[in-house]
Amino acid sequence: MESRRRIIRQHIKSALQKTLLPLCYKLSMKKDIDKRLVILADLNCKTTPDSMELIKCELEKRGYNVKEMYCDLSDCGMVSGLKYMLGFMKAYANARAVFICNYFMPVTACKKRKGTAVVQLWHSCGALKKFGYDSEEDISSHFKGSVTRNFDLITVSSQQCVKPFMSAFRLGEGIVRPLGVSRTDVFFDESYNEQCRREFFERYPDCKGKKIVLYAPTFRGNALDCYCVGEEYAAELEKKLGDGWKVIIKMHPRLHSRLTNCDMETNRLMPVADVLVTDYSSLVFEYALYKKPWVIFAPDIESYSSGRSFYLDYKTDMPAPVVTEGEKLAQAVLDCEKSFDSQGAERFTEKYMSACDGRSTERIIDSVLGKERF
Repeated sequence: MESRRRIIRQHIKSALQKTLLPLCYKLSMKKDIDKRLVILADLNCKTTPDSMELIKCELEKRGYNVKEMYCDLSDCGMVSGLKYMLGFMKAYANARAVFICNYFMPVTACKKRKGTAVVQLWHSCGALKKFGYDSEEDISSHFKGSVTRNFDLITVSSQQCVKPFMSAFRLGEGIVRPLGVSRTDVFFDESYNEQCRREFFERYPDCKGKKIVLYAPTFRGNALDCYCVGEEYAAELEKKLGDGWKVIIKMHPRLHSRLTNCDMETNRLMPVADVLVTDYSSLVFEYALYKKPWVIFAPDIESYSSGRSFYLDYKTDMPAPVVTEGEKLAQAVLDCEKSFDSQGAERFTEKYMSACDGRSTERIIDSVLGKERF
């Protein structure tokens, strides 16, 4: 039944792409593009995504008119969603640039004007699990449109990630470029890291003097039908580790899990954590910048790898223990600081995160808009 509904949704999206949205775009075009108008758009949130926060600040600093257009399609009706898309097309028709950080169907609905640049920031670093056209779970074979039409630039975290993104999006040379990932710039700012630590311990004073484990898994399935594996062991982890530890649980937002016990954003918890426990989340790439140990807890790794599969080899590329049995998770966490492969982590970071150096935001904007200021 869910598969049938998904097919119907894809046909509706395809119809919108081919008719109503292109018509709205064409009717909204003015003679000249607004050189100061830059749009930030996303269909998965209602406020500025963390992937765009630094982009927004830098654009405003340069004098651009930043128009934020966000809508969570999973939490709005069909009429509201359509109204949002038509509003986007009207603005898109006259914008200097559009920045997105996920799949965004409206931007691909028709051939855009030459003077408008479309930048895909993407929402994750590295290249871990297969996505895009490389994964049926990500883009259904029933979808007949294009998710990359009109893209001028896709930014990635290293040269190593260029080919996986080219494959996932079925693109040729030149569009995928290792300019870095904007949101990682703050990780190189020690004042930001200290602010995160101070905020955390002020809000959770019982964690002072304890070792902090951050458990942050991704979800399986697709955005409309998702689940997690092994969370019951995470719920028992703190008790097994002992009094000197605190376990912060951050389940993926799409799971709506009651296990989540901290309302700080995951990115702001990375400077706080002593150990990360995750599975197939791209969070490992960002966390690696902090040069701290992590543990891969993946009870379903065999079935997952034979299904969706990866761009890297988990057992050879990942400088962290891979735990597949829940009973062994606590001991792996206790051992990981002593057994942490710091040299392996350095190689991992260099391979997958070398373009992230604290200056990605500036590079990305310069590559699209030059150094112009208003």
